[in-house]
Amino acid sequence: MAISNNKRVDQLLRAMKQSLPGVNDEHSLYDLLKPALSFKGPIRYNNRWPWLMTVAGLVVLAILWLLDSSKLTGLPDSVLNGLNWLLSPLYRLPLGPWSPFLLLTGIGVWQLLSRYQRLQGLADAIWRKNLLLDNQLQEIPCQPEAKAREFERSFYEFNRGNHKRSIDWLCQGHYQGTEHQFDYQLFDFHYVDKHTTTTTDSKGRKHTHTTYRHYHRYGVILSFGFTQDLNILSYSNSGQTGVKWEPASLDFRKQFKVLAGSEMIASKFFKPTVVEQLQQLGQKLRQTNLEFNRQGILCLTVADSDFANVPRPVGLEDAEAFLAVLKQQTKLPKLTLALHCVHQLMVYTDSNF
Repeated sequence: MAISNNKRVDQLLRAMKQSLPGVNDEHSLYDLLKPALSFKGPIRYNNRWPWLMTVAGLVVLAILWLLDSSKLTGLPDSVLNGLNWLLSPLYRLPLGPWSPFLLLTGIGVWQLLSRYQRLQGLADAIWRKNLLLDNQLQEIPCQPEAKAREFERSFYEFNRGNHKRSIDWLCQGHYQGTEHQFDYQLFDFHYVDKHTTTTTDSKGRKHTHTTYRHYHRYGVILSFGFTQDLNILSYSNSGQTGVKWEPASLDFRKQFKVLAGSEMIASKFFKPTVVEQLQQLGQKLRQTNLEFNRQGILCLTVADSDFANVPRPVGLEDAEAFLAVLKQQTKLPKLTLALHCVHQLMVYTDSNF
């Protein structure tokens, strides 16, 4: 008996997903796509039945709602009587007339979403692995909420979100500059604000509504060493304190607020070349913060979602085009810009240069 294309796609994706953790270089990444390249038929799901289930369920649900709401009174009596006769057995169901069609619609939507996630999720994972390899990054396993608490003990930047904080993604990298080199950790910081409001209706009944707002900040942590106890902020946060310091540049003052452990720390750090370098960085990245803690470790964060990512241009549906893209070098331009800026700050503040 011939296997359907959907079954074959499932088998292909399952095998590739199992092989992905073993990919540790570009050649093994390219080899991962060999089954997709030799796949006979389209690498996509035939979603005819899930779509039919979803649409049919929604249509019947809409008819039931219109009947119960008396929205179809304009139809001829013969049509209304026919609909009521046709749907009358549904009203004898234990869970009501809606239940089978809610289930039918739910199954259809679940199949559509799960198939989409299966195919696109694998393509995203392969693309993420490609970005790691092209940018010499090594993913670091971590406990997301525990790592956020660890970072919070060192930096005020992570004192955000009144409901939840997590490091959703963490990598280790190395930057080699002309005068300095340094290791760094690249991260995705996810925090959630919870807001609860209570209202009272005309009958005096209270209603509580809770919303959750999700935010992400992206950045790097590294050992800087040439200054400490200094915050350069374009997106302030609670808890950050210090002596407010302002350089002569009006443009810089519009972009950043400076809080330092002392005026001497700030005046020593903010040479004209440093001010200019930071202005350029602030113009190209959104909500840029640089926090140098008392140990001289720098945490640089931004709001740009493409700081550690580049949109995937193609997927497994076109395996040959996907392989061609994977064979190209895909750099992270905003990360590179930030690392270059940090290197230049080291050069400008290193007393040996």
